[in-house]
Amino acid sequence: MSIKEKHKPSIPHEPYLKPPLHNNFEISEGYIYSQNERKIHGQYFHKAVDYSTSWGQPVYASASGYAVASYHRYTIQNSDKTLKLFKNKPLGNGLGLFVQIYHPEKICGVKNGRITQYGHLSKIANEMKLKTTKTEKVDIVKRIIEKNNRLRNNKKSRKEIEKIIEFHKKLMKKYPWINYKYGYNFSENIEEKESYLYTLKECETLFKQKNKYVTWINQGDLIGYTGTSGLIWGELKYCEEKVKNIKPFKTWDEVHLHFEEAVRDEKTFFKKEQRDPYGIYKSVKHYENVESLKDTLFF
Repeated sequence: MSIKEKHKPSIPHEPYLKPPLHNNFEISEGYIYSQNERKIHGQYFHKAVDYSTSWGQPVYASASGYAVASYHRYTIQNSDKTLKLFKNKPLGNGLGLFVQIYHPEKICGVKNGRITQYGHLSKIANEMKLKTTKTEKVDIVKRIIEKNNRLRNNKKSRKEIEKIIEFHKKLMKKYPWINYKYGYNFSENIEEKESYLYTLKECETLFKQKNKYVTWINQGDLIGYTGTSGLIWGELKYCEEKVKNIKPFKTWDEVHLHFEEAVRDEKTFFKKEQRDPYGIYKSVKHYENVESLKDTLFF
């Protein structure tokens, strides 16, 4: 069974999107990460597409819907919970500064609606209000110890663990940002939880109440500008507590827009049924000449 056969959701296929970038871009990652990307962060599935471009390019809504703006970032760890390093420096990942748009059934043609996400932005369009919540502290040392204690095979000795912990404490002191993650408030209280976790019904209600964090966006409206937010490498070059207009900085990845189409499970809050907007479901080398494709979500 191919990845497309296994992962393409069995839902109505109705083109409803327009490209989020208008010019000066190329697809740099497909539904499956390229080998070069996997070597850095170790992940196989992307379940989205990346558009490589220059810093500050305008990003537009692919379809109409209720839009929210948020910030999401975590520190990449290995399976043993030690920090994953690239050229001896820790890595940050996540959507960074991003916009999520909820598309009702009347827009996307799918029951219960769909969402699109636009990640790693450098700035949010003025029409939207960014909602950020309290950071969550990550106890890296505790995670390493607990993970090692649960191992049946290849468990490290006490001396080995102490050496690892000593090394990580130095990293934690040098790079304080690795001790925190953003965008993980899963509270049932609508006032406290992340705006990207709102359900479609909540968005509709909040919009009617003129809530400042939910905005109706029309297809083609400006929603932000491209960047590399969330993709931290080594020193943190911007303030995560006041993410507004991020200036260009050197990181482990190129400037690009993360574009994803999916639905969110209202019970678990996890995204699911991600569709490849081009219908390819492979790595980036298969995304040449996408303009000639017919079985896409674009029209």
